[in-house]
Amino acid sequence: MGRGSSTASAYASVMLPTGVSEGDDHYRALQVAPRATTQEIHAAWRFLLVAFHPDRFRDPAQRRRAEEITKAANAAWQVLGDPDQRRRYDRARRDGGPAAAAVARPPARELPCPSCATRSRVPDAGGRVVRIACPACRESFSAMIGARCVGRPRLQKGWLGLRYEAVFAASDGSRTAVSFRRLPQELALSEGETMSVVFHPRRARPVYAIVHGDDLDVGWRVR
Repeated sequence: MGRGSSTASAYASVMLPTGVSEGDDHYRALQVAPRATTQEIHAAWRFLLVAFHPDRFRDPAQRRRAEEITKAANAAWQVLGDPDQRRRYDRARRDGGPAAAAVARPPARELPCPSCATRSRVPDAGGRVVRIACPACRESFSAMIGARCVGRPRLQKGWLGLRYEAVFAASDGSRTAVSFRRLPQELALSEGETMSVVFHPRRARPVYAIVHGDDLDVGWRVR
């Protein structure tokens, strides 16, 4: 759909809720009840990404608020969309309220979109591969977030030439092998390092590799 004057007018009529921040309750961020089904939560997440896409707002203050809303929606979906994480989150809310639930949330990781390079903060997934929607370009892509490196990448010869194969472990014990066409020399992976890998939206190949340190994350484009 083109961005004609009628579309811009419709965008301007959308009202932005106030008071959304990273520490808010995930259910409140998505504007759903704690008993909402996964389908209802997914629908609410998709609605917020579309209704409050930052490009819909010309006013700088409204645009910033829209960015906060979409970031909070993505963070909420990463937790509430996963049955195990949602159970842990609900248990923390019951035991100690929203403040305890906030403590129970996994650390946030900042990942670039493989299409537009916009960086988004998403919860650590413990090494699992999850789907992410970019708040800027709306592209949906996969990322393996917070995995542990097992050993060192090995150089292997395939029918398309030489490739590096690295093995990563998730918190549930599962392992995933990722094949890289190239790895920068300065990316000296060692046993136990925490990494995230961002994949191409339509092809199962890595685009970015990010090493998570205690105080600094370092990433490389690897395709």
